Amino acid sequence: MVLEQFLDRKTVIRHFSFTFFLSMAYVFVAYGVQAIFFPGQSLATVLLLTILLAPSLHHLVAMEEKIERYGVSHFFKRHRTIFKCYFGAFLGILAGFLIIGSVQEQTLSYQTTQLENEHLSQEMIEGFIGQPYEPTMTTAFALFSHNIEYLLAGFVLSIFYGAGAVFLLVYNASFFAAFVMELFTRWAAASQLTAVSFLHLLPESAGYILMAMAGASLSRALIHEKLTGQAFKNVLKNDVILLIFSVLFILLAAFIETYVTAVMFHRII
Repeated sequence: MVLEQFLDRKTVIRHFSFTFFLSMAYVFVAYGVQAIFFPGQSLATVLLLTILLAPSLHHLVAMEEKIERYGVSHFFKRHRTIFKCYFGAFLGILAGFLIIGSVQEQTLSYQTTQLENEHLSQEMIEGFIGQPYEPTMTTAFALFSHNIEYLLAGFVLSIFYGAGAVFLLVYNASFFAAFVMELFTRWAAASQLTAVSFLHLLPESAGYILMAMAGASLSRALIHEKLTGQAFKNVLKNDVILLIFSVLFILLAAFIETYVTAVMFHRII
């Protein structure tokens, strides 16, 4: 792959835009392969994109695990490279899916069908619009509980998958893109609704990204470090901190979605 050959070069890894545009380009490559070999199977794009990104991020995770061996001091300074790369990759994937989805709607047909069946069904929308909406703590914690289950399940899977946990990021980004496309299909005020949606989607995404980073790093440490050694303990401490931050982001997103996003959606729609 191309990216892992460049990551050691300081002039590249310092640039968020490099990872963003390369990840976006990977989306087009994955879509092209899917269109040729797996026509009509939209989920194949997600899988092919994961295959493209995994070797690159595996190289990055290897660098990260080496850094974490030395403790948790200067936490954010030590982790800034992997933060930038993962967030850049996520936003690049999201942008790529939005561009392709706006041109070829069938690219996100699987995600769209799932959203229409679960979260954007006509019955749910009519019920939401037809009744006064009052945000409550119960609603916020229900959202948090649902998302935290997904987060913890993803963390366990990321330990087994390692860098392959990028699948969770690709999968989430594709669903967010499908959600935005659905907004533009259904409502005239789609631009406003999209901007409002990102108020909670961005911190929610940050939570999942940090989770994937923690799981991938821990996965490598389990293989390469002695479980009783200080290096492994340092990696574990770093990953626990990442996981705590991911939970806090998920909690923040649940409250924003309940008390801000849903309220503004109700008013706009």
